[in-house]
Amino acid sequence: MFVVLILSGWLAFRNLAAWLVVSDPLPNSLDAVFTFAGDVHRINYSKELFNRYPQARWLISYPSKKIVVPLRRDGFDTSRIAIVDTCKNTNAEVWFITDWARRLVASDPRFSKARPLAVGLVSVPFHMRRIRMEVLRSGKDDAFAFYYLPVPVELYGLTKNDFKTWWKNDQLRSAVLLEFKKFIYYSWKT
Repeated sequence: MFVVLILSGWLAFRNLAAWLVVSDPLPNSLDAVFTFAGDVHRINYSKELFNRYPQARWLISYPSKKIVVPLRRDGFDTSRIAIVDTCKNTNAEVWFITDWARRLVASDPRFSKARPLAVGLVSVPFHMRRIRMEVLRSGKDDAFAFYYLPVPVELYGLTKNDFKTWWKNDQLRSAVLLEFKKFIYYSWKT
């Protein structure tokens, strides 16, 4: 029995980084892209998505509205971009985007159960399980759908194989363990 417990623990530990990743395939269309605050890779990947879905709005959680200046300079249609500078953490960001989606579907007759509002959520790959947990806690509404679109690991200079041996990479180990601690903490917090 002890050997089974040790083996199960080791397998769970080895697969922790991969377990934290929640990822959906790119949908045919998106009505909005929401970028969680953080590193520049999130912004760069969101730029790709914004270009891929030309009818989508882009909501960026960022501490300053000044980010619009370089986006405008780079030729992005800033009339479709909104900066959210009020969120202090992931929970506030999830609350914001779920509330925004609820208000939009309540006021826009284009969206319904038959044609839900499609929102892509962009963050670090191993941050997505906690984001999904918080989105699910906010309550289900069939008039909108969230797609978990983590930044591809390649943009961080990693491969999917790096996630198989995540504990050997100091930076990845630190990030994965911190995110797992946050996941445990927030799964108990109401």
